[in-house]
Amino acid sequence: MDKNRINELVLDYAEKLALYGEYSLRIRNLIGDLVRQDGIQTCGIETRTKNPSEIANFLNADDGANGSGIQEILTVRVTLRFPEDIQKMKEMIFSEFNPDFVQADTGQAGIPEETNALSLLTLSESRASLREWRKYKGLGFSLELRTVLQEAAAAISMRINKNDDSGAGIELRGKMARLVALLEDANENFPLMPEPEEAEDNPVPPPPQNEPEVEPDVPAKPEGEAEAGYSDDELYVFFNEDVKLLSKWNSTAIKAGFSIFVPSPNYLRESFQYLCKILRAADVCTIPEVREFLEEMAQEDRAVTLLKTTRSAFGKDSAAWRVDAFSAMFLLVLDVKWEALKDKDLDELGIKKGSARISGMEN
Repeated sequence: MDKNRINELVLDYAEKLALYGEYSLRIRNLIGDLVRQDGIQTCGIETRTKNPSEIANFLNADDGANGSGIQEILTVRVTLRFPEDIQKMKEMIFSEFNPDFVQADTGQAGIPEETNALSLLTLSESRASLREWRKYKGLGFSLELRTVLQEAAAAISMRINKNDDSGAGIELRGKMARLVALLEDANENFPLMPEPEEAEDNPVPPPPQNEPEVEPDVPAKPEGEAEAGYSDDELYVFFNEDVKLLSKWNSTAIKAGFSIFVPSPNYLRESFQYLCKILRAADVCTIPEVREFLEEMAQEDRAVTLLKTTRSAFGKDSAAWRVDAFSAMFLLVLDVKWEALKDKDLDELGIKKGSARISGMEN
C-alpha cells in the first residue's frame, strides 16, 4: 500500500481512538454495573485499544493491503471468580449488546478450552437510542471472559521457555505443565463444590422510638451568594454532547505538529481533570464560558496557530509531549488566559503538575 495512504489511514484511526478511549471507559463502567446487579463476582475488568503503531504494522503487512481487517479496536477482558459465572455473563451480554458472532477459544497450549471470546459486540438498539449513548452507536468491541484460575494457568504457560532443552529446563516445563493441569482441574470442579452454609443473621436492634431524630445543621447560604459553577461531571457531559468534539481537538493537536498520542482511558480522564482545574483557575467558571472559549479558539484555526507557537517555543523537546484532546485545550487555556493565572499559586492548584505531565516529566 502507498505510504501516504497508510499515513492517512493511521491518522483516521488516531482520531477514532480518541472516541474509543472514551468509549472504553463507559463500557467498562457499564459492564461493572451490570455484573454487580446480576450478582456476578469479578476479579477485574480491563480494557485495551489498539495503538497507531499496531495499525501501521498491520497495514504494512501483506494481509493489510485494503485496511479492512482491523475491526476490533477495543478489547474488554473480564476475569471472573467462578466458572459458572461465564454462562451468566454470556446471558447478560446477549441481553445488553448485539453479538455478531461467538467464538470459543482455540485451545492454545495451557489455556483451558472454556475460555471464551465474544466478538464483535455493539450496543443494543435500545441503549444506542439513548441520548448519552447515541454517539457510540455502531462502535464494536471484543469481550474476553476468563476465570481467575484460567488467568493463572495462561500466565504460567506464557512463562514456560519451550526453547530451553537443558535438563533443568525440561524439568521446569514438566512442573509448570502439572501446575497448569491442576489449575484446569480445579476450574472444572469448582461447580461441584458444596455451597458454604450461611451464618445466622444477627439483626441490629432498631433505634429507640422515643428519641426524636436530630436534623444535621446545614449552614445557611449568605444572601446574594451565586451558585457554584459546573461540576466535573457536568463539564464531562458537555464535552460528550458533540460526537466529534474530542476527535476535532485530537486533530487540532496533530495539525499543530504534535506527535500522534493515544491515551489510555485513565490517562484521558486525568487529562480532563487537569483541564477542569486550569479552567476554574482561569475564572472560566460556567458552561457558557467554556463554550465561548472553545468557539473563540475555533475561529480561523486560532487553536492550531497558538499550539504551533507553543510547540515551536520548546523546540525539539516538544516532540516527546503527550498531547491528547483535553491536553491541547489545557495548553490553550494556559496561553490565552495567562493574565488570570500568573498571580495565582499554580503549584498548589495543580497546574504546574498538569504541564509537567504533558511534557513527560510527571508520570
